[in-house]
Amino acid sequence: MSQTRERILAIARELFVRHGYTGTTNADIARELGTTTAALYYHFPSKAAILDGLLAEPLAAYHRITGYLDAGPPAPAELLGAFIDLAADSRELAALIDRDPSVLAVIDKRLPRTIERMTEQVIAALAGPDADRGAVLRAHAAFAAIKHATMAAIALDAGAVDRALDAGALDPADRAEILRIALRILQPPAAD
Repeated sequence: MSQTRERILAIARELFVRHGYTGTTNADIARELGTTTAALYYHFPSKAAILDGLLAEPLAAYHRITGYLDAGPPAPAELLGAFIDLAADSRELAALIDRDPSVLAVIDKRLPRTIERMTEQVIAALAGPDADRGAVLRAHAAFAAIKHATMAAIALDAGAVDRALDAGALDPADRAEILRIALRILQPPAAD
């Protein structure tokens, strides 16, 4: 990918996170880039194409995860690990994906099932067959823990405890610890 395209994507990511996808115009992106809107169209035919460029990697990860789910009940470690990697790889877009309904709608249109339906399947897979209420609650807790712990680990590595945006990569030891914690959360408590 050209340096200009990379710069456009970096600028768009920052503006989309700061102002939202709908709150950012191509003119805003061009202004930050120091060029004209017409020059921006040379690299991306639309703002939607810029968003597609930003979402390419997270969408590929979601497609891999739906493949795990469709192939049969995945092992919890494999499934949780895939989501840890997704959170780490798309950390700069996390705020945009989490807070901008228009971006979530774009993702839902490009996946074989909605994020909501995928989450239901993930929780069911983590809870296991014939799950009781406790197993479902532990599945939700483990699923929530991986995202937040991954973002915290990246932020701590970057020395930016309050924000994971623009932080570094996830340390392999941290990834292993997050996975261990999430797998422990899935275990039922010992009988008293």
